[in-house]
Amino acid sequence: MWNLILNQKRPFLERIQIKLASPEQIKEWADRTLPNGNTVGRITSSQTVNYKTLRPVKGGLFCERIFGPIKDFECACGRKKNKKTQKFCSDCDVEYTSSRIRRHRLGYIQLISPVTHIWYLKGRICYISILLGLRRKRVEAVTYCTEKLEISEKKTLNFSFSPFFFKKLPAYTSDIRQDSIKRRDTRDTRDTPLNSSILKTPDKHIQFKADQILNKSETNQRFSRSTMVCQDLKRAVCAPFSDLLLKENKDVDKLESNKKFPSLYPLPEGKNKIFQTFSQQSILPISQEFPWQSEKDRNFFLGYMTCLPKDGDIPIPTYSNLVENLEINISDFNLTGIETVRKVLANTGAFAINKRLIQLELVVLDKILRNELVEVKTDINELENQDFLILPDFRRLQRLFAHRSKLIRRLILVRDFIRSKTRPEWMTLSVIPVLPPDLRPIIQLDGDQVAVSDLNKLYQKIFFRNKRLYRTNLGNVFFAQRLLQEAVDALIENGKGGSDPICASNDRPLKSLSDILKGKKGRFRQNLLGKRVDYSGRSVIVVGPTLKLHECGLPKEMAVELFQPFLIRQLMAKKIVPTIVTAKNLINEQDPIVWQVLQQIMQSHPILLNRAPTLHRLGIQAFQPKLVNGRAILLHPLVCPAFNADFDGDQMAVHVPLSFDARGEAWKLMWSRNNLLSPATGQPIIVPSQDMVLGCYYLTTFNSKPQLPSLVLSNTGQNISETKTKVLSNIKSSVHKDLLDTHFCLTVSSQTNFEKKQLVGEKNNVLPLTKKSQKRISHYFSDFNDLLKAYYQKEIDLHQSVWVRKNGLLETEKTFESPLEIRVNSFGQYNQIFSTYQYDYDSNGQKVKQYVRTTPGRVLLNKLLFA
Repeated sequence: MWNLILNQKRPFLERIQIKLASPEQIKEWADRTLPNGNTVGRITSSQTVNYKTLRPVKGGLFCERIFGPIKDFECACGRKKNKKTQKFCSDCDVEYTSSRIRRHRLGYIQLISPVTHIWYLKGRICYISILLGLRRKRVEAVTYCTEKLEISEKKTLNFSFSPFFFKKLPAYTSDIRQDSIKRRDTRDTRDTPLNSSILKTPDKHIQFKADQILNKSETNQRFSRSTMVCQDLKRAVCAPFSDLLLKENKDVDKLESNKKFPSLYPLPEGKNKIFQTFSQQSILPISQEFPWQSEKDRNFFLGYMTCLPKDGDIPIPTYSNLVENLEINISDFNLTGIETVRKVLANTGAFAINKRLIQLELVVLDKILRNELVEVKTDINELENQDFLILPDFRRLQRLFAHRSKLIRRLILVRDFIRSKTRPEWMTLSVIPVLPPDLRPIIQLDGDQVAVSDLNKLYQKIFFRNKRLYRTNLGNVFFAQRLLQEAVDALIENGKGGSDPICASNDRPLKSLSDILKGKKGRFRQNLLGKRVDYSGRSVIVVGPTLKLHECGLPKEMAVELFQPFLIRQLMAKKIVPTIVTAKNLINEQDPIVWQVLQQIMQSHPILLNRAPTLHRLGIQAFQPKLVNGRAILLHPLVCPAFNADFDGDQMAVHVPLSFDARGEAWKLMWSRNNLLSPATGQPIIVPSQDMVLGCYYLTTFNSKPQLPSLVLSNTGQNISETKTKVLSNIKSSVHKDLLDTHFCLTVSSQTNFEKKQLVGEKNNVLPLTKKSQKRISHYFSDFNDLLKAYYQKEIDLHQSVWVRKNGLLETEKTFESPLEIRVNSFGQYNQIFSTYQYDYDSNGQKVKQYVRTTPGRVLLNKLLFA
């Protein structure tokens, strides 16, 4: 037995197809046959449970016979299963089984008149209107009984006995009063001795054997003979019926009992115009629910109406006027309520849509549409090949384009139905499936309050309106049908298409089946695709600017709970605690050693962060956790674009990979440092965000205000010439002499032997300097730390241009650049000043120092990057 179970393979599913279900299929889902022969599955009562005992009502929306027992292996009587072979309770017909079947066992409600499925009527694409070739508004108007739809009836050649008004002869009337004439109508729903005797001997009453067909040869054989019976039948006056009569092995002339029933042959054409007009229409005499004053009057009326006419009887004179004014014609007095409603709604409502869809022959329609499409394309090609189109031809071409698109849509839909082997009339519902009761529960709250699912209220409303349609009079049938359609619409999708939703007592729209399935809180995304798993948590994310790209901050409270098995194992391995109970107590006390051990565990154990919806592979990534205080998860801002997350209240889920292989895959495949590029486009997915770009721009910006010029000698030609001759005589290198002679601009630095007192204020050939200007001019720093120290002491601005000494090679934008300025002192030492750097040389031409022109903001940014 065990080997058989282990060797069983799971069924291989190539695909799962969702398609329309037929009414028979819906009934098959719910119907079950009990051992006593009874069939259960149909909901016959709108009640749910007895609110005093909370026990399901028999035949209701929570019936135990239909959906299964509430308690395991216990019937509605309260008895438990005793014998192993006992499957059902003999008293209450409840199956002895597990109560879990109440989560998947269905029921159904049988509708009197079909309704249209709102998804195919008011969806983004109205499939019913496309398939029927009608406008969408017209289909909706017909569905909600505001317009009628003409339907070409196919003649049903079935026998139907139709009594009618006749003015009886006085003698015949007296016989009726004396009850000497028996009624011969088997369609009376009452159980009478006469009806039972007729049904027992149908050969003697062949006119009551309905829905039976004669072929043409048998018809000619029976009614072509010139017998006495046929002559009597031809002379008789009778009601219309089918061209084909009953299928009998015996000839009609051999049945002597048929002589009593002259209503077995059609009225001869051209004779008796009064009866010819009478035979074209039929009437509804009086409803069976008419409140008769006495039983005797009702029996007299029924006997008068159902007895057969005699020779000489004539119709009531006012009948012809009555027929012309009748809008609703019913051909049988003893019709049941269901048949009456369906005949009234034959040309409007979903019943008319259903009949039109039934008449569609998809294979024939496919050929017709293809031929018509070829003709339309031919006309389009003729117009397109013309060199010039006048306005009427251009408008005709536009109409042809629109007509071609409609034909293509209709043809595609027809082929889809043919390919899936479904019928179009299944888009209308005559059977409403009822969900299992555990998916629409009734929960008892504190006290006497009870919480009822919205679906139960919607099912009850459908049941009430379906019953109302059965009981209503003919004047209100259209209104009742519309109410039933709106109730089913609310069950499937409440408020769709702009209609007013059905609301509860507090004006809250009831939650329909579509609301349960769709959306973020629906069955698919919330329960099926987003199941709860162990070793996982969820919290709000906040920005962690001090984190590295591969790190995330995990709250201590969450980390202790997620890593508790690993933490307990490590505490026991290090001999800190002897048992698991002691370890849990130590963790609950939040001993400092717990955080130390936990930090060691988390250094080699990644965690997975996921943000719903996970639309691509980068929606879940691995990070190295760091313990943080608080209850929020810290996330690096650069990884937010991959998650499509921001810090306005978004939540993320945390998962812990348990096995060694899972951790290895997390480090290798899902680590955030390895997911710099988008797998879909190959473009960088980790790019600086707007605030980062703005911050970098602010840090690296130069101050645009011009600085005061350096201390420069006046352009007096005599002084400059003398100084130039003196300086060049101290330079030993001839190469540098030529260079300085070409680019000579003399300034006085602090290293010269000129005194500032002699230059500032005493002579008119120099610019005056103030203390403030001296502070802002030409700041030089020995290294970056010296610069940052001055910035922190607020001696310089964040965007102020400064010179910082830097050893090593310098990278420049240009390979060769001419100096902007060359400064030379009297000892032959000079420096070359470029736009972003400068070099200091000694008198031998050897480079002594080099400086970089920058700002404190740029130095600060580079320090953060290289840190």
